[in-house]
Amino acid sequence: MTAAAAPTPVSVIALAVHGLTGRTVTEQGQLRTQIEQLLHDALQALPPARRIVLDAPQGFVVAVLDACHTALELAERVQAGAAALPLCIGVNYGPVAITEDAPRGHALFGDGITAAMTMAEAAAPGRMMASRPFHEALRAEAPDGTARLIAAGMHTDAQVRTHEIYTLDQHAERTRRRRLLMTGAAAFAGILAVGVVARMALNNGWLQPAPAVIEFNITPRGEIYVDGVLKGTSPPLTQLEVAPGQHVIEIRNSRFPPLTVDINPVAAEKMTITHTFSAKSTAPGSRDPSLRDKAREGWREFRRGIGF
Repeated sequence: MTAAAAPTPVSVIALAVHGLTGRTVTEQGQLRTQIEQLLHDALQALPPARRIVLDAPQGFVVAVLDACHTALELAERVQAGAAALPLCIGVNYGPVAITEDAPRGHALFGDGITAAMTMAEAAAPGRMMASRPFHEALRAEAPDGTARLIAAGMHTDAQVRTHEIYTLDQHAERTRRRRLLMTGAAAFAGILAVGVVARMALNNGWLQPAPAVIEFNITPRGEIYVDGVLKGTSPPLTQLEVAPGQHVIEIRNSRFPPLTVDINPVAAEKMTITHTFSAKSTAPGSRDPSLRDKAREGWREFRRGIGF
């Protein structure tokens, strides 16, 4: 039992090698393998759900379920990658239907495929030919979409039907490729220049990474040393900027054991050091500081706090 869906107009690309079936089995296998690889590479930019690939007697047929300009770009990629392959490319826009047959599975048929294969027959090896229906569909999609196609005359097929055909404007295509190359080269040069300037800036100290910020919450107070250098007393000092990397932070108060912290901040990182000094343990035989001693120490702390 066979069930066929209603025909739908789509872009169809036929890839053919003239006289392929008349070659030896080995030659046919080699050519088909090369075309398969070429087609695989060219189809990478088109999602699998937007294309259907079929075997054909002289090569392959691709139904492109996307915009006409997508089909044209695919055909151009295939032509550019064909190199020495005697590959003839035909492009058409026309009705295609899918049929489901239990013994054979799914298949495509329709005038859209037939006309695409006719365009491939009209093409010389290494060239692409497009039908008038494809040209009109491309123009309807975008007014300037046909700028890369030029009229190439008429072609009469085996059924004595006449077809108006178009081909790629080689001059326009070369101009487009040069423009793309120049744009890509300019973009690459710009990226390279930015990288060189950034490296020079780092090496010469023009551009410094953002400093890390350390916030202090010290009770009752302590002298802040960074890598052995006194930076101030907290409070009133509440935060300090340091360069990214490893540092040793030491907080001293003469009446208490010091606090030592190893840090390794990254650029722009913020961290907080909170510490409350606890009293030293009193050794046997030692005496508590007298009121006079405490007063002297308090006076020294006051002087240090105001900068004396």
